[in-house]
Amino acid sequence: MRILIATLGSAGDTHPYIAIGEELVRRGHAVAMLANPHFEGRIRPCGIEFFPLGEERDFLDVLHDPRLAQQGKSPYLVIQALFNKTVEPAYRAMQDAVRAFRPDAIVRHHILFAAGWVAEQHRIPCVTGVLTPSMWFHPDEPTILRSYLPRSVQRALAGPIRLGGKLALRWLIDRPVNRARKKLGLEPVRDVFFRESKGGDRVLGLWSKHFRPPLPGDPARSQVCGFCFFDRAGGEADRALEPRLERFVRACEEKGRAPILFTLGTTIVHHAGELFDVAVRASREIARPVVLLVGRDGAAETFKESPDVCVCAYAPHSLLMPRSAASVHHAGAGSAAQALRSGRPSVSVPFVNDEFDIAHRMQQLGASAYVPASKLRGKRAVRNLAEALRQVSETPSFLEASESLGSRIRGENGAQNAADAVESFASC
Repeated sequence: MRILIATLGSAGDTHPYIAIGEELVRRGHAVAMLANPHFEGRIRPCGIEFFPLGEERDFLDVLHDPRLAQQGKSPYLVIQALFNKTVEPAYRAMQDAVRAFRPDAIVRHHILFAAGWVAEQHRIPCVTGVLTPSMWFHPDEPTILRSYLPRSVQRALAGPIRLGGKLALRWLIDRPVNRARKKLGLEPVRDVFFRESKGGDRVLGLWSKHFRPPLPGDPARSQVCGFCFFDRAGGEADRALEPRLERFVRACEEKGRAPILFTLGTTIVHHAGELFDVAVRASREIARPVVLLVGRDGAAETFKESPDVCVCAYAPHSLLMPRSAASVHHAGAGSAAQALRSGRPSVSVPFVNDEFDIAHRMQQLGASAYVPASKLRGKRAVRNLAEALRQVSETPSFLEASESLGSRIRGENGAQNAADAVESFASC
């Protein structure tokens, strides 16, 4: 079969779809992927044909915008950049890709609305992948979206919050989307964000059933497949830790003091501010060495290394997290999935958007402590992080829950399950 995958967003949004595409290629299917050119070098080595969506500069401008990591401003930036500005270009790029590749089925990220519209127009079967449970808007699962509101209040007010959110999104998303649809000759739609997040002929939850199981009231024709892992951002070279990091980790292991891993993914890392310094000081408070993953934009040169600190631009989480005493991450979908699979406890430090919901779920599973980014600023920042790290790395219940959950997640293969679903659906 010929399968076109269409995605939009960060590495955390794109990597799971590369994993699915790679699995489909392994099975002998012809696979193409529509994505921002920033990811072309990761997609083509997997044997996947590439179609560009926008310019790399578009992606990098959003990535480095300080509003991306600000709780009150990030939702509007994301809506503006990923939804409103991309609707018409994404529609035209999808039309070009469909004409050139002639797919038998389309797999799309739930925020890439135009991919579903083009699939419907061409009567091509469409599978929608959703990366986080909060985007299914289950009526019995209140979504945690803010750090400054107590979670008990957010749960108690789930109904009014959901209604208010729907009305706000009609104003913020429906209006500009429908302006674009009118220019494209399409009829207006209502509640487009809620509709598209669960749209398509099949809906795949790309998370583990041990993270959030299927529930009555989930979208029709839905399936929870499991996490889909891909973290070879540098190609085949990323199948091993770089020699310098390997030596550091091995030396820590020989001393019986596995390091703390501090990582903020591929987006929040650009807005860390003083958090790397906080991480070093907190790790020293509990007498643990620390590995800092500081991003590929040259920031590594600004951090001083010492015998108990190793600074790297990037390292595959799948190789480093299982060898860490604990990890500190921002609860992005990709980083959180890797932390859960590793079998090691973690500290979730959510900044914005659905990170709060993911961090809350990880805490409920007993595998992670929850410390909003707002608590890692000011005079108590080091103490707050040190207390959380001591709790997760020394409390037996955290260690046991993490090991048990990691073992079960490693027994799944989300990319294989998703590929099975695509094959069975597309061949009907």
